[in-house]
Amino acid sequence: MSALKSQLKGLKELRLHFCQTSPSSRGLREFVAKNYLNIKKANPELPILIREANGIEARAFARFDKGVERKVTLQNASEKDIENTLAQLIKSN
Repeated sequence: MSALKSQLKGLKELRLHFCQTSPSSRGLREFVAKNYLNIKKANPELPILIREANGIEARAFARFDKGVERKVTLQNASEKDIENTLAQLIKSN
């Protein structure tokens, strides 16, 4: 099971930002469409915020205990690359 679909200890919030139409955000849009429900089922208490806005770059923010926040850019990334990058982001705390 993916690290994102298991319990995410220490993670307080996950925010995903992407453009609804930009080709550079396609991987993140597909990742959200295919994986959001499974991640949310495995982590029902975790706030997962999806923010769509025209023209913004694809990126993710993870907020941990004591207000520590980390950001990664996900421009032009494939769905698999996004899963690996988010797993590393979550483990970075």
